[in-house]
Order: sequence, then C-alpha cells, then structure tokens
Amino acid sequence: MGHRNADRVPLSFRRARCETVQQMLAQRWEVTACCRSCRLELRVDLRTIAIVRGPGFSLWNRLSRCRKVGCHGVVEFRARAPGMGWAEPLASGRTGA
Repeated sequence: MGHRNADRVPLSFRRARCETVQQMLAQRWEVTACCRSCRLELRVDLRTIAIVRGPGFSLWNRLSRCRKVGCHGVVEFRARAPGMGWAEPLASGRTGA
C-alpha cells in the first residue's frame, strides 16, 4: 500500500481495494463474526459466503444474527488484513457500496 507502518493504516482506508468477499479471499484477509450480546466469536468462511451470496457480496456495514443457541444478539464482522496486528470492525462512514 506504500505505507511504512502497514499495521497503523485503518481498515476503512483499505476498503477501496477490498470491498467484496472475492477481493478479501484474494488478499488473504481473516474475518470473524463477534456477537454484541454473548461475545461469541466465530471465524467466517469467505469461500462459503462467496458460493452462497456471490463473489461480489460485501460484508462492510453488515450485521447478522448470532448463531449461538438461545442468543438473540447480532454479530458484527471484524477483519484483519495482511500486515495488521489486530482485527477491526468492517464498518465505515461510507454506505451504499
């Protein structure tokens, strides 16, 4: 990306190059889903999402129902791009992408 400290570049700045599930797969992003209520954290299988929803599907600014039995919470998607030391929410001020 041309930055000296890639781990300091916010995930939202990387969005332009990695909007879709297909792009996340190609760039080897690690994505998790974390429930806001029960704190369950699950790895997201990007290949399965690409098959079910299509390779152009985007996880940015999306929520989903928690998969834990008995939990009625919602999960937010978090991602860690290569070079990042931690995962950040897949959310930004940009909508309608």
